[in-house]
Amino acid sequence: MKESLAHEDIERFRKSEAERTEDVALRHSVTSNGIAKSATDLSKARLLDNVFSIDVDCGGVTNQKKSGRCWMFAGLNMLRRVVMDRLHVKDFRFSQAYLQFYDKLEKCNFVLEKTMEYAGESLYSPHNVFLHDSGVGDGGHFAMFTSLVKKYGVVPASAMPDTTVSADTGELNSLLEKVLSKDILILRRTVAAEGVDSARTEKQGMLEEIYRILSIALGEVPQSFTYEYRDKDDKFHRIHSTPLDFYRDYVGVDLDDFLALSDAPILGWKEGVKYASPLVANVVGGDRVVFFNVPTDVLKRSAIASLRDNMPLWFAADVSAQSLRKEGYLAEDILDVESLFGIALNKDKGERLSARATFCNHAMCLTGVNLDDKGRPDRWKVENSWGKENGLDGFYVMSDDWFTANVFQVVVHRKYVDEAIVRRYEAAPIEEVDPITTIF
Repeated sequence: MKESLAHEDIERFRKSEAERTEDVALRHSVTSNGIAKSATDLSKARLLDNVFSIDVDCGGVTNQKKSGRCWMFAGLNMLRRVVMDRLHVKDFRFSQAYLQFYDKLEKCNFVLEKTMEYAGESLYSPHNVFLHDSGVGDGGHFAMFTSLVKKYGVVPASAMPDTTVSADTGELNSLLEKVLSKDILILRRTVAAEGVDSARTEKQGMLEEIYRILSIALGEVPQSFTYEYRDKDDKFHRIHSTPLDFYRDYVGVDLDDFLALSDAPILGWKEGVKYASPLVANVVGGDRVVFFNVPTDVLKRSAIASLRDNMPLWFAADVSAQSLRKEGYLAEDILDVESLFGIALNKDKGERLSARATFCNHAMCLTGVNLDDKGRPDRWKVENSWGKENGLDGFYVMSDDWFTANVFQVVVHRKYVDEAIVRRYEAAPIEEVDPITTIF
């Protein structure tokens, strides 16, 4: 075959396909129903009972709607278990819009700061292209969540409810990108002509404008609030607080005690090293987003220990892999596209990550696990943030082999992790990597 695709090649492909009479029925199915429905193997779902030997009650399911705030929802959903116990209530909801406001503001500041740092590079350098393309999107990591909470605290949902814009962020993100594109060019010119100090003075006016946009779109952020509720015994309570005081008094968890344990065997990455990127953050000077590789069994043992102690966990995975969104199943080979098309796909986790065939695209909470007679996990309960209409009343059942293949990070309190792993984590050096070539 020559370098270019010739008509003779296409004719040969056509004749070969025409001889495959078994493809006629497959073509009818796929063109009518789509690939996923045609490849669905419901026998896999029948092996995943929606019952678990360890099951943490985390209240009702939340809904991120048309936004990419999964990492923020998962972080707050993990912590609300603590608040439910301290307030003695059946359910509790944090405000995601409150943290979202500051996340957008901090991301804009981060982009503008990095713009000045890389002002000497071409506008089309890898650093600047990545920064401009991903700077104010909705996505994030657990360390970005902790950076926000440490700096701004948290508030109940009633103190700052979702708005139309917070629940559907497309218009806001587009507007912020346009504003930043203007500001980026101004700052680059100022740095070149007058230096960074002058540019940083200009930045203050830019951020004031962005704050005004966010205030109009998302609502005013509360500096203090009153929270009223009834507990499980129907006793009325009234709390007057500030966001930071509310976190201190009713959550009180030291976020520095949580470890981000990863199973991301990217080619060239080693165990015992923290991999990070200087371009992946929201708060300037905040917590670093790191991937620290350990064997998958360490993630699972730590998760089980946490769940036994009634503490759910934040985790990140490729939710698009082998999943039935509406039905609520995450299971290897539940979409048997290999049999459908007669092909073989790469199953090696490290190679798939390295080729960017898979990556972290969603964060959720582990809220339960089923252990067999020998104490080994065979399925996990997952709290998603896609509302009750998806999954089993909003919860998903995840097979243990799906965990192995598609979970890349679990965030767990240090007390649930083997002490030797904790020591390695604390002593591990940070190696800076290019965000374009990793799962960031």
